[in-house]
Amino acid sequence: MFGRRRKGIPVDKNGYVPVKEIVRRYQEKGNAIDSDTTDALVLPQRLTPREIEEWWNDPSICDIQGIDTKGSDIYSVPLSIRGKKRKALSRIAVIADKKEADRIRKILADSFTAEELERMSLGRSLIVSVTDSMRECTGYYLRRQHGIEVPEIVLEYGTTADGIVHEAVHHLRVVDGRTAFPTKEGILSPSYVKMSKKEKDRIVRKEESQTVAETVARTAVDRTESGYYSHIPGEDSRSAYLRDQQVISGSKALKGKAAIKAAQKNYDRSTISRAIISSNRRRK
Repeated sequence: MFGRRRKGIPVDKNGYVPVKEIVRRYQEKGNAIDSDTTDALVLPQRLTPREIEEWWNDPSICDIQGIDTKGSDIYSVPLSIRGKKRKALSRIAVIADKKEADRIRKILADSFTAEELERMSLGRSLIVSVTDSMRECTGYYLRRQHGIEVPEIVLEYGTTADGIVHEAVHHLRVVDGRTAFPTKEGILSPSYVKMSKKEKDRIVRKEESQTVAETVARTAVDRTESGYYSHIPGEDSRSAYLRDQQVISGSKALKGKAAIKAAQKNYDRSTISRAIISSNRRRK
């Protein structure tokens, strides 16, 4: 998040509104059908708070080039994805170069049903952003909470399919009401911040290990395993992952209710259920 704000609008060190923050505002306040057409007045992406103020208050009054103009790469979906999946994915903002954005969307389309993607893209919707590199992880999920109106998945460029699906599963678990975090109407409860480290560790361990189990159910056996497999005492991470593939889903890539049921039914028999994960040492 940006610390500097003018008229309530985030700005970077040069005084311009960051593109991601413009996309976030459009996801929060804009109308999805607005990107089906291009308005007569189109603003450039490089804008000061003063220049963007009217659009910021009402994104329907004009367009910003590449944000809510027709054919925006941020909402573009590969032609190979059709029907309900295409419509759902077109509501999810992906901030990356086109090749990487297309790869991410194809992985989501392969790993989730149309109905799941529809649920994931409704309400406050979702932003997926890509960054060049991260030090200690390859991705993370920012939940809706105070100060974060639109949930966001942040990925390192080239993150494996397992890593992409893992973060998407976190979001789906929130949408479905299955997350281990204290959440009401999709928003993280302020009570979480006040919890003891022991309680936070319990919640994070449960959320991450159950998310890994569901990710295993949704991905093919030849994928790279989650970094959380290195947190299982006395186990080789690759061997533990391959064992869980068989235990959880019979080494099949499942979707929808089948994936959720397989993960829940076989979780207690999985090796990932024994992973030691703390709230301040999380990796993907």
